[in-house]
Amino acid sequence: MFIEANKALVMQGWEGAGSGDLDRLGEMYAEDIAYHGAAGEEIRGREAVLEMIGGYLSAFPDMTITVEDIFGEGDRVFSRVRMEGTNTGELMGMAATGKRIDVRWMMTAARFEDGKVAEEWEIFDRMDMMTQLGHVTE
Repeated sequence: MFIEANKALVMQGWEGAGSGDLDRLGEMYAEDIAYHGAAGEEIRGREAVLEMIGGYLSAFPDMTITVEDIFGEGDRVFSRVRMEGTNTGELMGMAATGKRIDVRWMMTAARFEDGKVAEEWEIFDRMDMMTQLGHVTE
């Protein structure tokens, strides 16, 4: 029963991210969440995680997210999504390129405590995204 509720909360979070609704996204996170990012970054706390995600949403205001797989086991929910959008804002200190990205895989593992995500691991192909933006050549 908890697995389905946790999956629904993760889906709500992805929908919030895809619509730019950080408040909706933030509802799934515990106040003291530990986020482990794609490039090895460690972020602590809901506000800090939402600030990081907000940076991506500012860089790609037309971002769409498609959940392609989601499943759960015990206190974990795993999801794989596709992220698309146009880079019209600054991203990690780099000027907007106006280019579209289509990152075909982004995966997260969320660990739940008391009905909220207490810990999250994220992996996505950042090199592919930077190549699509023209910041890296193959």
